[in-house]
Amino acid sequence: MTSSPLHIRLLNLLSAIRELSPFDAMTAEEEELLRDLLVRWHNARDIPVSLIMNSMTEVSAATAYRRLMSLHAKGLIELRVDQSDRRVKFVDPTALALDYGARIQTVINGLLDESRSR
Repeated sequence: MTSSPLHIRLLNLLSAIRELSPFDAMTAEEEELLRDLLVRWHNARDIPVSLIMNSMTEVSAATAYRRLMSLHAKGLIELRVDQSDRRVKFVDPTALALDYGARIQTVINGLLDESRSR
């Protein structure tokens, strides 16, 4: 019996992760935004809301803000007010968002281990 190619197994596993609650409640756009945020949080901790909204050039600022607020309502992000300038807000990960990133890491590690053992 031959196994599926690595990329097919990865897509299947990512699909299984997405189906876990609360990830099945995210739209594709929200999931894309969360993945982008996970990369940004890896590189820097203070991610201003304005930076996220301005980087989403394919949608209006209002749509970008609604997506952020939807992730907030689903418990995936927190908004933190800057201590020196109360007009500035930062997007912070919640434990649920970090768990999502960790699940993806686990899946990728498993696939890499499996492919190395062949």
